[in-house]
Amino acid sequence: MPIANDSSAVLRVVVTTALGALPLEDASVTVSTAADESGERTLLYSVRTGPGGMTPAMTLPTPPLSNSLSPDSGPPYAVYTVEVAREGYTPLTALHVTMFSGIPAVLPVAMTPLEENQPSAQTDLTATGDPQVLYHPLTEEE
Repeated sequence: MPIANDSSAVLRVVVTTALGALPLEDASVTVSTAADESGERTLLYSVRTGPGGMTPAMTLPTPPLSNSLSPDSGPPYAVYTVEVAREGYTPLTALHVTMFSGIPAVLPVAMTPLEENQPSAQTDLTATGDPQVLYHPLTEEE
């Protein structure tokens, strides 16, 4: 597995059937940047899950962890969009997946089977609001 440094983090996505019952092999997983002001996103990864339902490790760029030391340094995290699809299941989109520098993350995705002859409809896993801004102020005791 790639090792994340001070300007990256590793993401893996685990895809299962509803309620995590069985791993889903061969699900399509794409990771892109969050939409900018014009609505544009940049595709970073397009991978498929293996027999255990897990993607390969994906190393994503992040701001330095030192951004968490001051509210004026900018966000200490990067925000991504993860889309998961597999034939016979409702596709899912996870919005505002936050990644912190040097901290590996696993995103569990449970997919719901489509009923027979049911058209596919996109489902969002998270709200479209802004992610929470977090920082750690330095105190004199530190």
